[in-house]
Amino acid sequence: MKRFPLDKKTIHITNDSDSFKQRNFINETEVPVENHVGAFGAKRKHDIHTGVDLYCNDGDSVFAIESGTIVLIEEFTGEKANSEWWNATKAIHIEGNHGVIVYGEVEPNIELFEGLAVKSGQQIGKVKQVLKHDKGRPMCMLHVELYKQGSRQSCTWKEDKPQNDNLLNPTEMLVNFIL
Repeated sequence: MKRFPLDKKTIHITNDSDSFKQRNFINETEVPVENHVGAFGAKRKHDIHTGVDLYCNDGDSVFAIESGTIVLIEEFTGEKANSEWWNATKAIHIEGNHGVIVYGEVEPNIELFEGLAVKSGQQIGKVKQVLKHDKGRPMCMLHVELYKQGSRQSCTWKEDKPQNDNLLNPTEMLVNFIL
């Protein structure tokens, strides 16, 4: 059984960075591609985007895409993660068949711990509002990253540097859940 990481009824693929204006995030989300600001590899103000942002609502449930083992739960944004311009959120790293999938900008379920086996479709946490200030864009999103097997940390991708060797593009994996 395929399970998208958010329990949404309608899922779209889009390259339109303003498409969020037509979406009802109670029932819908999008997988951003190409030149969309939330797409993998999108150029940002200070870096290049290392994941895919799935816009949603604060408190939306997050489900494991595939079965695997939790290899890391870390501070992802906020003061403890050296990004005080965002609210404090965490990330859950689960190693499975695709590699290590990172579910960022979340509040993990309290019973989760490193070394725990999780099943595909198991609820692992809830989305937590990441943006402190409204900039006219969605303030909540599930940030999904993908790394090669054996990876045990997130990375940043500076504009003047090459892509990290362990970092993979999660777009195809996410799109395959739609098709």
